[in-house]
Amino acid sequence: MSRPFTVLLVEDEPADAELFQDLLAEVAADIRVEHAENGQAALDLLQRPGAQRPDLIVLDLNMPVMNGHDFLSQAKAVADLRAIPVMVLSTSDHPDDIHRAYDAHAGGYVVKPGSYQEYTQVLDTVQAYWRGLVRLPRLEDLAR
Repeated sequence: MSRPFTVLLVEDEPADAELFQDLLAEVAADIRVEHAENGQAALDLLQRPGAQRPDLIVLDLNMPVMNGHDFLSQAKAVADLRAIPVMVLSTSDHPDDIHRAYDAHAGGYVVKPGSYQEYTQVLDTVQAYWRGLVRLPRLEDLAR
């Protein structure tokens, strides 16, 4: 039996985290979502001994304690975390944020949609892409 596809959502706003989880459940109920409230909490979770690696990290940029840019730079500097794809999901459409995210090896950048329907469509597309279309390294192969 294979394990469920797992997403680590790094988002400081409880309402945004809840909306993400609710809408993702509508389009892909079998995806498991873990939540961290900021970049430091996410790094701590990922580096905990015996921690199961998520298949995808969905990252907000504007957070207290450690923002998304700093998380991305630090996570991609750790060999054990480098292969985990990170998709930025932010309200920012600023070119500097987009360039900075890709320079730090983000796998994608999506601007948070403005409506419920658009958000549902985005999450459906995101899950189909990351879970079905692309080939990700198997987590057991990353330990080598």
